[in-house]
Amino acid sequence: MASPVRVLHMNDCAFVGQNIVEAAGRAGLNWRILPPESTWARLRPGETTTRRSARLHAASRRFTAVARSQVVHVHFATTARLLHPRWMPQRPYVLHLHGTDIRSLWVAKSSHARIQTAIDRAAHVYYSTLDNAENALAARPDAEYMPVFVDPAGLPRWEPGRDGRYVVFTSRWEEVKGLEDMLRMARQLRAALPGTHELVGLDWGPGSAAAAEAGVRLVPAMPHAEFLRLLAGADLAIGQARPILSVSEIEAMAIGVPLAAAGPHLPGPDGNDPPILTGSIEQTAEQVVAGVADPAATAAALGGREWALTEHTADRQVPRLRGLYERLAAR
Repeated sequence: MASPVRVLHMNDCAFVGQNIVEAAGRAGLNWRILPPESTWARLRPGETTTRRSARLHAASRRFTAVARSQVVHVHFATTARLLHPRWMPQRPYVLHLHGTDIRSLWVAKSSHARIQTAIDRAAHVYYSTLDNAENALAARPDAEYMPVFVDPAGLPRWEPGRDGRYVVFTSRWEEVKGLEDMLRMARQLRAALPGTHELVGLDWGPGSAAAAEAGVRLVPAMPHAEFLRLLAGADLAIGQARPILSVSEIEAMAIGVPLAAAGPHLPGPDGNDPPILTGSIEQTAEQVVAGVADPAATAAALGGREWALTEHTADRQVPRLRGLYERLAAR
Protein backbone atom coordinates (compact mmCIF):
# COMPACT_ATOMS: atom_id res chain seq x y z
CA MET A 1 0.00 0.00 0.00
CA ALA A 2 1.39 3.39 -0.97
CA SER A 3 2.50 5.66 1.85
CA PRO A 4 0.18 8.62 2.36
CA VAL A 5 3.21 10.82 3.04
CA ARG A 6 4.09 13.02 0.08
CA VAL A 7 7.88 13.17 -0.09
CA LEU A 8 10.05 15.45 -2.24
CA HIS A 9 13.78 15.00 -2.78
CA MET A 10 15.22 18.40 -3.66
CA ASN A 11 18.49 18.64 -5.61
CA ASP A 12 20.78 15.61 -5.82
CA CYS A 13 24.41 14.53 -5.46
CA ALA A 14 25.94 11.40 -6.96
CA PHE A 15 22.42 10.22 -7.88
CA VAL A 16 21.65 9.38 -4.23
CA GLY A 17 18.25 11.07 -4.32
CA GLN A 18 17.37 9.57 -7.70
CA ASN A 19 18.30 6.10 -6.48
CA ILE A 20 16.18 6.50 -3.34
CA VAL A 21 13.16 7.64 -5.36
CA GLU A 22 13.53 4.76 -7.82
CA ALA A 23 13.92 2.23 -4.99
CA ALA A 24 10.82 3.69 -3.35
CA GLY A 25 8.96 3.19 -6.61
CA ARG A 26 9.92 -0.48 -6.62
CA ALA A 27 8.42 -0.67 -3.12
CA GLY A 28 5.17 0.90 -4.31
CA LEU A 29 5.85 4.38 -2.94
CA ASN A 30 5.35 7.49 -5.02
CA TRP A 31 8.15 9.75 -3.80
CA ARG A 32 9.31 12.49 -6.18
CA ILE A 33 12.53 14.31 -7.01
CA LEU A 34 13.23 17.86 -8.14
CA PRO A 35 16.60 17.28 -9.87
CA PRO A 36 19.43 19.83 -9.81
CA GLU A 37 18.55 21.28 -13.21
CA SER A 38 15.05 22.08 -11.90
CA THR A 39 16.07 23.07 -8.37
CA TRP A 40 18.44 25.78 -9.51
CA ALA A 41 18.11 28.59 -12.03
CA ARG A 42 19.33 27.53 -15.45
CA LEU A 43 22.39 29.25 -16.85
CA ARG A 44 22.29 30.00 -20.56
CA PRO A 45 25.26 28.98 -22.73
CA GLY A 46 27.91 31.69 -22.78
CA GLU A 47 26.56 33.47 -19.68
CA THR A 48 28.26 33.57 -16.27
CA THR A 49 25.26 34.68 -14.19
CA THR A 50 21.66 33.56 -14.24
CA ARG A 51 18.98 35.88 -15.51
CA ARG A 52 16.27 37.20 -13.21
CA SER A 53 13.62 35.41 -15.26
CA ALA A 54 15.48 32.11 -14.79
CA ARG A 55 15.67 32.67 -11.03
CA LEU A 56 11.94 33.41 -10.88
CA HIS A 57 11.12 30.26 -12.88
CA ALA A 58 13.29 28.18 -10.55
CA ALA A 59 11.61 29.72 -7.48
CA SER A 60 8.22 28.89 -8.97
CA ARG A 61 9.23 25.28 -9.60
CA ARG A 62 10.47 24.92 -6.03
CA PHE A 63 7.35 26.52 -4.56
CA THR A 64 5.06 24.20 -6.49
CA ALA A 65 7.03 21.09 -5.63
CA VAL A 66 7.31 21.94 -1.93
CA ALA A 67 3.63 22.91 -1.69
CA ARG A 68 2.66 19.44 -2.95
CA SER A 69 4.85 17.75 -0.33
CA GLN A 70 4.67 17.02 3.37
CA VAL A 71 8.37 16.27 3.88
CA VAL A 72 11.38 17.49 1.89
CA HIS A 73 14.66 15.57 1.73
CA VAL A 74 17.35 18.11 0.84
CA HIS A 75 20.62 17.08 -0.80
CA PHE A 76 23.72 19.18 0.02
CA ALA A 77 23.64 21.74 2.80
CA THR A 78 23.65 24.89 0.66
CA THR A 79 20.36 23.76 -0.90
CA ALA A 80 18.52 24.15 2.42
CA ARG A 81 18.51 27.94 2.17
CA LEU A 82 16.03 27.61 -0.69
CA LEU A 83 13.44 26.45 1.87
CA HIS A 84 14.00 29.34 4.28
CA PRO A 85 12.21 32.31 2.61
CA ARG A 86 8.99 33.24 4.40
CA TRP A 87 6.97 32.90 1.21
CA MET A 88 8.01 29.25 0.81
CA PRO A 89 5.57 26.68 2.26
CA GLN A 90 7.10 25.51 5.53
CA ARG A 91 7.79 21.78 5.62
CA PRO A 92 10.03 19.66 7.82
CA TYR A 93 13.18 18.78 5.96
CA VAL A 94 15.77 16.04 6.13
CA LEU A 95 19.27 17.23 5.26
CA HIS A 96 21.68 14.91 3.46
CA LEU A 97 25.33 15.97 3.80
CA HIS A 98 27.32 14.69 0.84
CA GLY A 99 30.95 15.69 1.37
CA THR A 100 32.26 19.13 0.51
CA ASP A 101 29.45 20.77 2.47
CA ILE A 102 30.48 19.18 5.79
CA ARG A 103 34.16 18.50 4.99
CA SER A 104 35.09 21.97 3.73
CA LEU A 105 32.27 24.54 3.86
CA TRP A 106 31.33 23.76 7.45
CA VAL A 107 34.96 24.20 8.52
CA ALA A 108 35.58 27.45 6.60
CA LYS A 109 34.95 30.64 8.58
CA SER A 110 33.28 32.31 5.62
CA SER A 111 30.58 29.63 5.25
CA HIS A 112 30.39 27.90 8.64
CA ALA A 113 27.40 29.87 9.95
CA ARG A 114 25.14 29.24 6.97
CA ILE A 115 26.01 25.53 6.83
CA GLN A 116 25.39 25.19 10.57
CA THR A 117 22.06 27.01 10.19
CA ALA A 118 20.98 24.52 7.51
CA ILE A 119 21.97 21.67 9.83
CA ASP A 120 20.26 23.19 12.88
CA ARG A 121 16.97 23.76 11.08
CA ALA A 122 16.81 20.23 9.69
CA ALA A 123 14.43 17.75 11.31
CA HIS A 124 17.02 15.03 10.74
CA VAL A 125 20.51 14.78 9.21
CA TYR A 126 22.30 12.05 7.25
CA TYR A 127 25.91 12.00 6.04
CA SER A 128 27.21 9.93 3.13
CA THR A 129 30.74 8.83 3.98
CA LEU A 130 32.38 7.72 7.21
CA ASP A 131 35.36 10.05 6.81
CA ASN A 132 32.93 12.90 7.51
CA ALA A 133 31.51 11.34 10.66
CA GLU A 134 33.56 13.48 13.05
CA ASN A 135 32.43 16.77 11.48
CA ALA A 136 28.84 15.64 10.96
CA LEU A 137 28.44 14.47 14.55
CA ALA A 138 30.07 17.61 15.90
CA ALA A 139 27.62 19.72 13.91
CA ARG A 140 24.66 17.50 14.74
CA PRO A 141 25.11 14.76 17.39
CA ASP A 142 22.10 12.76 16.16
CA ALA A 143 23.28 12.68 12.51
CA GLU A 144 23.20 9.22 10.94
CA TYR A 145 25.37 7.52 8.35
CA MET A 146 23.70 6.46 5.10
CA PRO A 147 26.01 4.94 2.45
CA VAL A 148 26.18 6.05 -1.15
CA PHE A 149 24.15 4.03 -3.65
CA VAL A 150 24.34 2.62 -7.14
CA ASP A 151 21.44 1.71 -9.41
CA PRO A 152 21.87 -1.91 -10.57
CA ALA A 153 19.37 -1.43 -13.39
CA GLY A 154 21.47 1.29 -14.98
CA LEU A 155 24.78 -0.57 -15.03
CA PRO A 156 26.24 -1.94 -18.27
CA ARG A 157 27.67 -5.45 -18.63
CA TRP A 158 31.35 -5.85 -17.84
CA GLU A 159 33.27 -6.48 -21.08
CA PRO A 160 37.01 -6.28 -20.37
CA GLY A 161 39.02 -5.84 -23.54
CA ARG A 162 36.05 -4.60 -25.55
CA ASP A 163 37.85 -1.37 -26.51
CA GLY A 164 41.41 -2.51 -25.93
CA ARG A 165 43.14 -3.49 -22.70
CA TYR A 166 43.25 -0.74 -20.10
CA VAL A 167 43.18 0.10 -16.40
CA VAL A 168 40.93 3.04 -15.54
CA PHE A 169 41.28 5.64 -12.80
CA THR A 170 37.79 6.35 -11.45
CA SER A 171 38.31 9.74 -9.77
CA ARG A 172 39.13 13.28 -10.77
CA TRP A 173 42.70 14.48 -10.27
CA GLU A 174 42.35 16.61 -7.16
CA GLU A 175 43.94 16.80 -3.71
CA VAL A 176 40.70 15.82 -1.99
CA LYS A 177 40.99 12.49 -3.84
CA GLY A 178 44.60 11.92 -2.75
CA LEU A 179 46.19 13.41 -5.86
CA GLU A 180 49.87 12.85 -5.04
CA ASP A 181 49.37 9.19 -4.18
CA MET A 182 47.23 8.71 -7.29
CA LEU A 183 50.05 10.14 -9.39
CA ARG A 184 52.57 7.87 -7.66
CA MET A 185 50.30 4.92 -8.43
CA ALA A 186 50.09 5.97 -12.08
CA ARG A 187 53.87 6.19 -12.39
CA GLN A 188 54.32 2.81 -10.69
CA LEU A 189 51.78 1.16 -12.98
CA ARG A 190 53.08 2.75 -16.15
CA ALA A 191 56.51 1.32 -15.37
CA ALA A 192 55.22 -2.13 -14.38
CA LEU A 193 52.22 -2.90 -16.61
CA PRO A 194 52.75 -4.81 -19.82
CA GLY A 195 52.77 -2.75 -22.98
CA THR A 196 49.41 -4.26 -23.93
CA HIS A 197 47.68 -2.16 -21.26
CA GLU A 198 46.92 1.57 -21.24
CA LEU A 199 46.20 3.72 -18.23
CA VAL A 200 43.04 5.78 -18.79
CA GLY A 201 41.51 8.58 -16.70
CA LEU A 202 39.27 11.60 -16.96
CA ASP A 203 40.61 14.99 -18.04
CA TRP A 204 39.12 16.48 -14.89
CA GLY A 205 40.73 18.24 -11.97
CA PRO A 206 43.73 20.50 -11.37
CA GLY A 207 46.10 17.53 -11.49
CA SER A 208 45.09 16.38 -14.96
CA ALA A 209 48.25 17.60 -16.67
CA ALA A 210 50.40 15.83 -14.09
CA ALA A 211 48.41 12.64 -14.68
CA ALA A 212 49.09 12.86 -18.40
CA GLU A 213 52.81 13.32 -17.67
CA ALA A 214 52.66 10.20 -15.49
CA GLY A 215 51.44 8.16 -18.45
CA VAL A 216 47.67 8.34 -18.19
CA ARG A 217 45.69 8.79 -21.40
CA LEU A 218 43.08 11.40 -20.55
CA VAL A 219 39.59 11.34 -21.98
CA PRO A 220 37.13 14.25 -21.77
CA ALA A 221 34.54 14.41 -19.01
CA MET A 222 31.42 12.73 -20.34
CA PRO A 223 27.76 12.01 -19.55
CA HIS A 224 27.21 9.47 -16.80
CA ALA A 225 26.09 6.65 -19.09
CA GLU A 226 29.27 7.01 -21.17
CA PHE A 227 31.40 7.03 -18.03
CA LEU A 228 29.80 3.76 -16.92
CA ARG A 229 30.59 2.31 -20.33
CA LEU A 230 34.22 3.42 -19.89
CA LEU A 231 34.35 1.61 -16.54
CA ALA A 232 32.73 -1.48 -18.04
CA GLY A 233 35.46 -1.91 -20.65
CA ALA A 234 38.33 -1.88 -18.17
CA ASP A 235 40.31 -4.88 -16.96
CA LEU A 236 40.66 -3.24 -13.56
CA ALA A 237 39.82 0.09 -11.88
CA ILE A 238 41.95 2.29 -9.61
CA GLY A 239 40.11 4.20 -6.88
CA GLN A 240 41.02 7.40 -5.11
CA ALA A 241 43.86 7.34 -2.57
CA ARG A 242 41.57 8.09 0.34
CA PRO A 243 40.11 5.89 3.12
CA ILE A 244 36.64 5.85 1.53
CA LEU A 245 35.00 4.54 -1.62
CA SER A 246 32.93 7.09 -3.53
CA VAL A 247 30.17 6.42 -6.03
CA SER A 248 32.46 5.94 -9.04
CA GLU A 249 34.43 3.23 -7.21
CA ILE A 250 31.23 1.51 -6.06
CA GLU A 251 29.87 1.69 -9.62
CA ALA A 252 32.97 0.00 -10.97
CA MET A 253 32.67 -2.76 -8.38
CA ALA A 254 28.94 -3.21 -9.03
CA ILE A 255 29.63 -3.61 -12.76
CA GLY A 256 32.06 -6.37 -11.85
CA VAL A 257 35.38 -4.60 -12.41
CA PRO A 258 37.98 -5.50 -9.74
CA LEU A 259 38.96 -2.38 -7.80
CA ALA A 260 42.35 -1.41 -6.38
CA ALA A 261 42.93 1.51 -4.02
CA ALA A 262 46.06 2.06 -1.96
CA GLY A 263 46.14 2.82 1.74
CA PRO A 264 43.98 1.98 4.76
CA HIS A 265 40.22 2.04 4.26
CA LEU A 266 37.28 2.62 6.54
CA PRO A 267 34.90 -0.32 6.88
CA GLY A 268 31.92 -0.72 4.57
CA PRO A 269 28.28 -0.57 5.70
CA ASP A 270 28.58 -4.20 6.84
CA GLY A 271 31.42 -3.29 9.21
CA ASN A 272 34.00 -5.25 7.20
CA ASP A 273 36.89 -4.12 5.03
CA PRO A 274 35.81 -3.49 1.43
CA PRO A 275 36.82 -6.32 -0.96
CA ILE A 276 39.49 -4.51 -2.95
CA LEU A 277 43.17 -4.84 -3.82
CA THR A 278 45.02 -2.63 -1.35
CA GLY A 279 48.14 -2.06 0.71
CA SER A 280 50.98 0.38 0.14
CA ILE A 281 51.24 1.98 -3.28
CA GLU A 282 53.94 -0.49 -4.24
CA GLN A 283 51.97 -3.50 -2.92
CA THR A 284 48.78 -2.35 -4.63
CA ALA A 285 50.57 -1.79 -7.93
CA GLU A 286 51.99 -5.32 -7.77
CA GLN A 287 48.50 -6.73 -7.22
CA VAL A 288 47.16 -4.73 -10.16
CA VAL A 289 49.85 -6.10 -12.48
CA ALA A 290 49.03 -9.64 -11.35
CA GLY A 291 45.29 -8.96 -11.55
CA VAL A 292 45.17 -7.81 -15.16
CA ALA A 293 46.65 -11.14 -16.26
CA ASP A 294 43.24 -12.69 -15.52
CA PRO A 295 40.65 -10.00 -14.69
CA ALA A 296 37.74 -12.45 -14.39
CA ALA A 297 39.59 -14.61 -11.86
CA THR A 298 40.63 -11.49 -9.92
CA ALA A 299 37.04 -10.28 -9.79
CA ALA A 300 35.75 -13.68 -8.69
CA ALA A 301 38.32 -13.90 -5.90
CA LEU A 302 37.43 -10.45 -4.57
CA GLY A 303 33.63 -10.74 -4.78
CA GLY A 304 33.31 -6.98 -5.17
CA ARG A 305 30.21 -7.03 -7.35
CA GLU A 306 28.15 -9.04 -4.89
CA TRP A 307 29.32 -6.85 -2.02
CA ALA A 308 28.48 -3.59 -3.81
CA LEU A 309 25.03 -4.79 -4.86
CA THR A 310 24.29 -5.92 -1.31
CA GLU A 311 25.67 -3.01 0.68
CA HIS A 312 25.30 -0.03 -1.66
CA THR A 313 21.78 -0.09 -3.11
CA ALA A 314 18.97 2.13 -1.89
CA ASP A 315 16.30 -0.56 -1.54
CA ARG A 316 17.28 -1.59 1.99
CA GLN A 317 17.10 2.06 3.13
CA VAL A 318 13.53 2.68 1.98
CA PRO A 319 11.80 1.21 5.08
CA ARG A 320 14.09 3.27 7.33
CA LEU A 321 13.32 6.46 5.42
CA ARG A 322 9.62 5.72 5.21
CA GLY A 323 9.43 5.46 8.99
CA LEU A 324 11.26 8.77 9.41
CA TYR A 325 9.12 10.59 6.87
CA GLU A 326 5.92 9.33 8.47
CA ARG A 327 7.04 10.50 11.93
CA LEU A 328 7.92 13.94 10.57
CA ALA A 329 4.66 14.29 8.67
CA ALA A 330 2.68 13.40 11.80
CA ARG A 331 4.20 16.19 13.91
